[in-house]
Amino acid sequence: MENRKTIFHIKYDGQALANNEMNVKDLAPALLAVGELLEEANDLLNERKTKINVNIKATEEGSVDIVLSVIQDFWNQSVSLFDSDDVNAIVNAKELLEIVLLGGSGAGLLGLLKWLKNRPIKSVTKLDTGDLKIELSDGDIKISNEKEIKLFQMISIRKKIEAFIRTPLLKKGIESVTFSKDKEREEKIIKEEIDYFTTPEIAEEVINEQEIETNLTMINVSFQEDGKWKFSDGANAFFAEIGDKEFVEKVQKNQTVFAKDDILKVILGVKQFILDGNMKAEYTVKKVINHRSVAIQIKLPFSNKK
Repeated sequence: MENRKTIFHIKYDGQALANNEMNVKDLAPALLAVGELLEEANDLLNERKTKINVNIKATEEGSVDIVLSVIQDFWNQSVSLFDSDDVNAIVNAKELLEIVLLGGSGAGLLGLLKWLKNRPIKSVTKLDTGDLKIELSDGDIKISNEKEIKLFQMISIRKKIEAFIRTPLLKKGIESVTFSKDKEREEKIIKEEIDYFTTPEIAEEVINEQEIETNLTMINVSFQEDGKWKFSDGANAFFAEIGDKEFVEKVQKNQTVFAKDDILKVILGVKQFILDGNMKAEYTVKKVINHRSVAIQIKLPFSNKK
């Protein structure tokens, strides 16, 4: 196993930083987002074959140096990332920085976002070279590599970019953020460009929708309009909207009385969907079939005989 390191600089600038100081509440989340961005990009591009560690090396005037350590670990042996037969298939730390932050001249993920300027994409065509041709609705065209586009499409990646570029630059007195390496490559983002780094809103993708007949225990009842009730199915607790208007009306008129842990037999609507890269679920009580008290009673052998 062998480590390879590369160093790059992040510099936030503006009147608020004239004393070479930045509020830790602004700096810490930004640096954390940079680290998480590079870790996730590495996982995606190298398919978890390497590990990235992002460390703060030192702080100079107006900048923070971050050291990347790349570790390649094969199952049966430790092989140097730069001596392995698979080296051409691995994105090392230097290349990772270029793909994400320091492409230069409109290249790299940040360069792609600056070029795009939130303009709508008309089409993406794969070329014989393996690169991708991006054509915008206004006719503008750009050739980008597959790795940049792969990261560009990930909402989680875009959120991390927003966290260390757009969020700090929204602060009064912070006018720009610059990424540089060895004074050779530099990518500077100014306040006027921050909207280019806003995470796009993605519509939810419904992956399952069904109605089931089941029994639920009431945990918490809301009498507010459009309030959700909290239920348990015996294993999991969740909030659900009450879509049975007739049942709601009886509750509001005190025609239905509840006790703790009473059981409702219901038709439950369940919708599972993906939003912002996470699977979520929503529940709606479509119909209340029966209301049963769980008060423990001794069962007696009643008979119809007199």
